[in-house]
Amino acid sequence: MKQIKYILLLCVAAITSCDLLDRPVYDRIESKTFYKDEKDINLAVIGSYGTLGAIYAADFVKYAELPSDNSSTVGDTGDHALLDKFIVSPVNPVIQSAWRLHYRCIANVNDILAAIPNITFTSDEKEDQYKGEALFIRALCYFNLVRLFGDVPYIDRPITVEESQQLSRTDKAKVYADLIIPDLQAAKALLPANYSGEDIGRITSGAAQTLLGSVYLTTYDYENCVNELGDLIAKKRYSLLPVYADIFNPDNANHAESIFEIQFEKGYTGGSQWSCQAHSRELAETLGVSTAAVTVPTSDLISLFETGSARYQATIGKLPNASNKQVSHVKKHYMELSIQNHSDDNWPVLRYADVLLMYAEALNELNATPTQEAIDCINQIRRRAYAVEDNSQDLTPAEVIDQQTFREVIAEERRFELCFEGHRWFDLVRTGKYVEVMNAHFERYNSGAYNVENYNNLFPVPQREIDVNPNLLPNNPGFN
Repeated sequence: MKQIKYILLLCVAAITSCDLLDRPVYDRIESKTFYKDEKDINLAVIGSYGTLGAIYAADFVKYAELPSDNSSTVGDTGDHALLDKFIVSPVNPVIQSAWRLHYRCIANVNDILAAIPNITFTSDEKEDQYKGEALFIRALCYFNLVRLFGDVPYIDRPITVEESQQLSRTDKAKVYADLIIPDLQAAKALLPANYSGEDIGRITSGAAQTLLGSVYLTTYDYENCVNELGDLIAKKRYSLLPVYADIFNPDNANHAESIFEIQFEKGYTGGSQWSCQAHSRELAETLGVSTAAVTVPTSDLISLFETGSARYQATIGKLPNASNKQVSHVKKHYMELSIQNHSDDNWPVLRYADVLLMYAEALNELNATPTQEAIDCINQIRRRAYAVEDNSQDLTPAEVIDQQTFREVIAEERRFELCFEGHRWFDLVRTGKYVEVMNAHFERYNSGAYNVENYNNLFPVPQREIDVNPNLLPNNPGFN
């Protein structure tokens, strides 16, 4: 794992430099000259983990949590504030970065997949592993892209810069059906169940199966979601950690609940920027580092948490500012911050609690009356959240008498369990609640000064990309 982190973080540092971001999005190493043997393929795959690291190190939470009712930021005019208030335009640099980094990662893995057939490997298992990792990364990138932008360019092979500038957008249904789902199905079959030694933290077959279940849930294919996640649960490869706070402890990385997390390590250039970026600017002096107030927990979320629960205690913290005023912050990602923007706080992309929550939701959508199996999944989550081993915090069938009631319970559990991990905005869109929830939120906390429209379920295609390639027009509704 140490070797993967070290190489990955060097990649993150390079990718996030301003110079590299100014290069064409599909610029890449020429695979015919670079990929000569298995070692080159391994380095290239680890480099693709590095590109994922650049996506999740700072920006992912900005477009996955900041538009939601979980978090807010300061001001009304900055790039982050405009996302927070749904005053989104095609020139927002956060949106631009999301598009370019995801497509850079896709270009890298397309090169790897094209090179693999020409390489002699030490074993078939190694060849399968590298191919499976590349397929998973490509599927994850496209899954993020279609949820953010809807129809996007479909690229499943190496292309030139000139070709990239002629592409039009492909219907997202085709991207799901022809690329995301087949890639994950193949990755699930190719990848090992686990690793040892320095390879711990790499993508496994369980990660592919979990992401596939999430894709099925997002596309409302509940039967296949139940089949995939039910099979994964039955294998008993993963389990909930007994203590909620232990999930986010860097000393406990890649634990029994972790299915896939982005690896970061303090002290190397390019570590996680989350801890420094997330906290209120009022805490800069207390923490001894510059803070960006990008995702400050909202009063709405704090007020709904049961403050005595173990989950609350591990999620929301309070620290004194320079005037000794207590300021709320996101505690679950708060780690030692002696080095600016270089935390070793791994980003949890997939964990077992989400498997149980997704499985319960899919079961509920298939049954008019909540099943005991689905209720039991939620009760596992609740017992850990309240740090109890008995059934004192369990839901009973009498409390969730129908599908709609249980649907609301699951949504609430997802919000509390997974907040600030990049799920809330996508959950609101997937369930069709984003307009209702966010307008009610703005009415309560901003006197209705901001408004969410139906078209806000997608972000605009960045203007910079349209300027290079007008075939990306028309833009998404509301942005033309």
